[in-house]
Amino acid sequence: MEFKITAAEAHEMAKFEEEIGCNISAGPDWGIHLDRVMELALNPVDREKFIALLSEQLGSALSQEEIEEVASSFQIQIQERLARKISTQKSA
Repeated sequence: MEFKITAAEAHEMAKFEEEIGCNISAGPDWGIHLDRVMELALNPVDREKFIALLSEQLGSALSQEEIEEVASSFQIQIQERLARKISTQKSA
C-alpha cells in the first residue's frame, strides 16, 4: 500500500489535532484486532475462483445459490482458523 500523505500534510494534521485537543482518524480503527485484519488481508481467498471451481465440480448437483453458501461458509472457516493460528502464535 502506498502512503500518499506528504510530511507537510502530516505535520499540518498533527497541528490541527493538537489545536482541537483530540485525535482525528479516517477509516476503520481496528485497535487490538489489527493483527487479525492484516493476516486476513495478507492471505486472501479469491472468492470468484473458488465459486468457479465449485460450480465446475458441483454445478450439476448444487444450485448457484447453494454453491455461494458453501463458498461463504468456507471463507468463514478459513478466517476462524487464521484467527486461532494468530492467537496461538501470539501466546507462544
